[in-house]
Amino acid sequence: MASALSSNLATKPLGLITPQDVAGMDSIKELKLSRDGSRVVYTAGPAYKSGDNKTSAIWVADTSTENSARPLTSGEHRDYSPVFSPSSSTEVYFLSDRGEAGGSGHLYRLSIGGSVIDVEKGVVSVVQLGDRQGVGSFAISPDGHFLAFILETKVLKKGEKETIKIWREDKFYNTLRLVDLRDSSKSSRELVSENAHVVSFTWSPDSAFIAYRLLSHADLEAKVGLLPETEKIISIASHETRDAFQYARPPRSDTVWREQGDFVFLQKRQPLELSSVDTLWSWAPSHEKLSETEAEYLAYGDTNDLSRITDLQRNSQYVVEVAENLITKLDIWEKDNKYGFTVFQTEDHFAIHDWDMILTEDGKYIFVAIKSSAVSGELSNIWSGATEYGQKGILSKKLSSHNPWFESKLVPNAKPFYWKGTDGFQLEGVISYPKDVELKKLPTIIVAHGGPASRDTLGLELAFSRWRPFLASHGYLVFSPNYRGGLGRGDSFAMAANGVGSIEWLDIEAMIEEGIAQGIVDPERIGIGSYSQGGFLAAFGVTRPNNNFKVAVIGAGVTDWGMLAATSDIPDLEANLGGGAPWRAGEPVYLKGSPIKDVKNVTAPILLVHGKDDARVPVTQAISFVRGLEREAKLEVPPKLVIYPREDHGFEERGNCEDILTRVLEHVQKYLKV
Repeated sequence: MASALSSNLATKPLGLITPQDVAGMDSIKELKLSRDGSRVVYTAGPAYKSGDNKTSAIWVADTSTENSARPLTSGEHRDYSPVFSPSSSTEVYFLSDRGEAGGSGHLYRLSIGGSVIDVEKGVVSVVQLGDRQGVGSFAISPDGHFLAFILETKVLKKGEKETIKIWREDKFYNTLRLVDLRDSSKSSRELVSENAHVVSFTWSPDSAFIAYRLLSHADLEAKVGLLPETEKIISIASHETRDAFQYARPPRSDTVWREQGDFVFLQKRQPLELSSVDTLWSWAPSHEKLSETEAEYLAYGDTNDLSRITDLQRNSQYVVEVAENLITKLDIWEKDNKYGFTVFQTEDHFAIHDWDMILTEDGKYIFVAIKSSAVSGELSNIWSGATEYGQKGILSKKLSSHNPWFESKLVPNAKPFYWKGTDGFQLEGVISYPKDVELKKLPTIIVAHGGPASRDTLGLELAFSRWRPFLASHGYLVFSPNYRGGLGRGDSFAMAANGVGSIEWLDIEAMIEEGIAQGIVDPERIGIGSYSQGGFLAAFGVTRPNNNFKVAVIGAGVTDWGMLAATSDIPDLEANLGGGAPWRAGEPVYLKGSPIKDVKNVTAPILLVHGKDDARVPVTQAISFVRGLEREAKLEVPPKLVIYPREDHGFEERGNCEDILTRVLEHVQKYLKV
């Protein structure tokens, strides 16, 4: 199909990227390799739902064969979290809402072979659950005999009306249960049930034990805040439980339990500093005093940081994902927690968004990744590669061809951009600009990433909140700065986020000034528009005295850090970023970085877009900002706030995605002419 489409492009002009394109695209994720590395399973389906429920299908590809991706399930349900059995490359376990559309996930198994219809007929339930129960996560033991899962019990079923409740009162705790896969009865037995939530677990390499973690609450506030987290170990045979370790705060990854008995995981370089970057830690328990053994920092965090750790399930090796400037590396670690080598590294023209890796019996490192490129105009697809010890591998085979419509689009150019901050610090970011247009004195939009614990790379990502390639395709030069406070540059770089509205804004201003000095930015045609933390920066920018922005879009942006700390679902982190919280005694320093106190300086036409049910940045942030503008600013164009029903911080509905992109484009085009 892709080749036929390509042959038609010679006679048909390429089109611009439209809101309908983004809203209707497919999303691919959740890559998992078979134990022998011969196959990869993943999920693919509409990025945004057009009906009541989201759907996705399980897909499979042969890692040695290009364009081998094919669906296993119909896509009529939400099938997700697929994994291979450790003993088979033809047997796949997954979660699905096929028992009740939009309901809790239940466990199923399928065998690869034949058509989608044949596979669907062979899908079987793995374990019988109760009426209000669902599976949060699951993992199969290394020997393939058992499957453990976290059981979640819902107080309300889908569609039921809410009742009076006490905030954070838990009627049901998440428990840990076990299924014997050699038993056909579909029954499970309870392993762990305490007055706390089981939030994650890890199998021992010999399948005899499970290490599991407990938290007093299972909400996001507990998981990313400063509450301690307890790790315990339970025997599968005897059910004997022993305390293992008390984390000062929840670790940043699941635990990898290695063959020699130690544990490795990701944790903040400074565990009690919420803006600190993720780094590599080890815990080697003493059998005599198990719970008194302290964790040890191993590596990373000075000039880079980590975002993931994966067990290679052989020779006690594991792999970590390293964010370093615009590059992503995969580093192999081996016995005695010693660095081995970099097995893969992105280049200066593409990025990866998800990956998996396996070490085979014959010593091959097989890896797959979702790869995209803003430089060559490639949307995300799955690629595979292989290498040997000590040799850096490449992604050599393209396995999938999702979203073939993208070949008919005129994709903008993109490249790295470098400049220095006001203090001489070397900075970098990404710029995108229209194809076949001279890079000279162009109308410019600042689109800053969210987070702030994030970064812009040279990947090509389209979404309701990612506006860089979308706006660039419509004639704008788009600047995306990797400002201080983000990822990829180490701990001191990230810690600059503490007390927002300072150095990160100076970094953005310096990028604009460098663009003007190079002659690529038209100083009289500059706008700003971003989402989340980027939305805060848009609000902060247009409230600076004597700013020259001609248009602004504030997407789910923070305008009052004190109010945010009091109302967000991650209050500790928001208070850390803003510099304080209303409940802390003393001067309200969070006002320093709050745009709302400077609304009198706004002159640009402003569009605000926000989800009605946003728990991260509640819609009251936008409403209060509009109220301030109406009372204090002298605007020729009144601000417009668009509130999207049923949407949280991340949008899910196709119609809302299409609408937000349409409004953003129309607003920018109206006040910033190309």
